[in-house]
Amino acid sequence: MRKNSIIIGSFLLIMLSCDYRPRNQGAALYREHCQNCHMENGQGLGTLMPPVADSDYVIENIDLLACIIRFGQDEVVTVNDQKYEGVMPGNRQLNDVEINNLIHFLVEVLNHQQNTYTISDIRKQLESCED
Repeated sequence: MRKNSIIIGSFLLIMLSCDYRPRNQGAALYREHCQNCHMENGQGLGTLMPPVADSDYVIENIDLLACIIRFGQDEVVTVNDQKYEGVMPGNRQLNDVEINNLIHFLVEVLNHQQNTYTISDIRKQLESCED
């Protein structure tokens, strides 16, 4: 009986410590790949770097986010009525699932919107923009 309790307890502890959720991986990926430019809470950096939190651009262009994340962007964008000129480098090392989880974080956590995109949607986006 004691042996079973230890095994079950260990299993539960391992499962709880993993705590895998798209939001958690998305937050970690944001900190690693995006935070240096877009800042800790996604507020951007004045007129130099656009915000990705509470951002009309993110919400209005959700169907382009996977391509922007993977391949970058080098055109003038308008975010919340402010124009931004600059180059965003791509993150080609991120796989499709990581991009999906990063978008989940951007949309749900930083923009307080429901994310309805699936990994299949992300893959279709990426197929349409591969260079």
